Amino acid sequence: MKIYRNLENMQRKERLGRRLSTAGLVVLLIGLFASFTPNLYPLTEPAPGFLGQFMQRWWTYISMAALPLGFILASIGSYFINRFARRRWPGSKKVERPDEVLSRNLKGFDDKVAYYAYSLPPNYTVVGPAGIQIFAVRSDKGRVVIDGEKWREPFNFGRIFTVFAREGVGNPSAEIGDQAGKLRALLNEADAKQAEFFADVPIEGAAVFLNSDVQLEITNPSVPALRADQVKDYLRRRAKELNVRNSTVRELNDYLASRAMYQDDEE
Repeated sequence: MKIYRNLENMQRKERLGRRLSTAGLVVLLIGLFASFTPNLYPLTEPAPGFLGQFMQRWWTYISMAALPLGFILASIGSYFINRFARRRWPGSKKVERPDEVLSRNLKGFDDKVAYYAYSLPPNYTVVGPAGIQIFAVRSDKGRVVIDGEKWREPFNFGRIFTVFAREGVGNPSAEIGDQAGKLRALLNEADAKQAEFFADVPIEGAAVFLNSDVQLEITNPSVPALRADQVKDYLRRRAKELNVRNSTVRELNDYLASRAMYQDDEE
C-alpha cells in the first residue's frame, strides 16, 4: 500500500498543541499565585516593589481571568494533541498517532491502494479498486448513538471537563459530503480528458472509530459506521461490488499524488 502523509502539517499541529497546553498550565499557575496575594501582601499594608503593588491591586482580576483562560488554552492544546500526537491506545501496546492506527489496520493491501493522510482536502482518503473512500475518523471513547442522519453522544458529566479537548462525534455524514465535494472539485481541475475520465469514479465515505472503548449503537446509518478493524473488510467488499478498473485506479492515484502535499512514506 502506498502512503502519502503530510507529516510536516501533523507535526506542526502537534507542537502547537503542546505549546498551548504548556501556556494554559502557566496561566493557571499565575492565577494560583495571584490567589495567594492577600496572604503574601495583606491588603491593609502597602506591598513592597512594583510587582507586589501590582499583584495587590489586581490579584482578584488576574485570579478570575486565569482560570477560564488557562483551562481553554490547555483544552485546545489537548484537542490538537489528541489528533496529532502519538499515544497508547486501548487494547494495543503500540504508541501511535490516529493516522498510524488507521494505516496499521489497512496493512495487507498491495500498491493498487493508496492512503492519503492530511495530504488532500479530506483528512483521510483511501483510493483503490473500491473507488475513492473518505473516512471521517473519530478517536474518542464513550457511547455513540447513530440513527439515520443523527449522530449523538448521550450526556455524561465526565465530558464537561473535556468539552474543548474532545473531537466530539459531530456529523460524519455532512463532513463526508463536504469533503467529497472538495475532492470532486480537485478532480475537475484535471485536464479535460482526465476530468471526463474521473467523472464516473465513485466517491463514498464512512465514519471510522479508532478507539476500541467506544460503544456504538447503530440504526440505519446514513453512512457506514466502522471500527478500525472493520475497515479492511469493508474496502474489500466494496472493491468487489464497485470493481473500479486497474487503469482508472492507476491514473487516479497518479493525479492525486501529484496534487497531494506529503513527505515520502511507503509501506
